[in-house]
Amino acid sequence: MIFSIMPLPFDLSPDALLRKALQAFTSSASETSETPEYIELKTRRYKASVREVYEVALSLPSRWFGWRVVSREKNLGGMSAFKCEIFSTLLGGNRLELSVWMIEEVNSEGETVTVVNAKCVSQAPTKGDLGECRRNIAFFLFSLDNALAEMKKVSTPPTALPEQPTEPAPSKPPEPTVQRPRVTIKQGGSPRITIKQSTPKP
Repeated sequence: MIFSIMPLPFDLSPDALLRKALQAFTSSASETSETPEYIELKTRRYKASVREVYEVALSLPSRWFGWRVVSREKNLGGMSAFKCEIFSTLLGGNRLELSVWMIEEVNSEGETVTVVNAKCVSQAPTKGDLGECRRNIAFFLFSLDNALAEMKKVSTPPTALPEQPTEPAPSKPPEPTVQRPRVTIKQGGSPRITIKQSTPKP
């Protein structure tokens, strides 16, 4: 499983920060796209089945304070989706509604890819959301990136190192044969007796 990784969690360029400050008081919704205004709102693509991504994504809200899943739809015409309510202290206790939907595609290499998008809308009566919608989408997506990365580490077995071929032990060269000299025994006037010594076996 391969997951998309953003180079930075947030677009912190001076121009982006200025636009975010203005939109915080004029916009009450944010949404992901293929070409987003801010990098943290980039559509995610994971090389995994929609079932795997959906299960991981659905498990995240229960880990966070103030997040609650209010509806879910699985295999809805090839698409899976769910909605969350998010309690916002910054907006005076008002809530945000986060919608997440995903669908499977096949890329040019014939691999199954799950595309994930999200939209967040503020329920506060104010005109702006103080950037809460954008930040909560970014928080959710980066948490999903990390959760899928951890799942990949657990599911991937360590790569076994190839066994090195064992070389046969070098053969011991044969020991040279020791030639023992003949021993001659002579007693008085008797003829000489020659004894040939045998070579000891190793």
